[in-house]
Amino acid sequence: PVRDRMIVFGGDWFDIRLDDVWVLELAGAPHWTQWTPAGTAPSGRHGHSAIYDPVRDRMLVFGGDYSNDVWALSLTGVPTWTLVATAGTRPSGRLYQSVIYDSSRDRIVVFGGYDGATRNDVWALSLAGTPTWTLLTPTGAAPAKRDRHAACYDSARDRMFIFAGHGDTG
Repeated sequence: PVRDRMIVFGGDWFDIRLDDVWVLELAGAPHWTQWTPAGTAPSGRHGHSAIYDPVRDRMLVFGGDYSNDVWALSLTGVPTWTLVATAGTRPSGRLYQSVIYDSSRDRIVVFGGYDGATRNDVWALSLAGTPTWTLLTPTGAAPAKRDRHAACYDSARDRMFIFAGHGDTG
């Protein structure tokens, strides 16, 4: 949102896991540019999630291909990949989860996904200080287990919405 562009990382092309970065510049006539960030890139993957961290001006990538790592791509200066060292017990390696940035608490929140089984667990990774994972236990009825769904954060009402997806059949 700061630079009027969209950044895309990785994906799957005919069963080839990609680790490339593409930028769609939206100002003027939209156009694509491939980036080659500094640092060691995350492994090629699909089924991952990415969010923009406005406090640190970076893109965070979580999961995909049964991984549970977190990568940061700095957006200030020379774009550079960094593996984010985290504390606490991490969620299981997964793909097809949703991730939102909770601006009220400066954290990401991960919901569901698939790690060999369809999930409906909720995890938070605090971003201030040492990033630390915490398993959340929300009150009320939990959404059904799912993967390949969408989520968004409603900052005005301080809540996460989960929509659609592929549900657990077992």
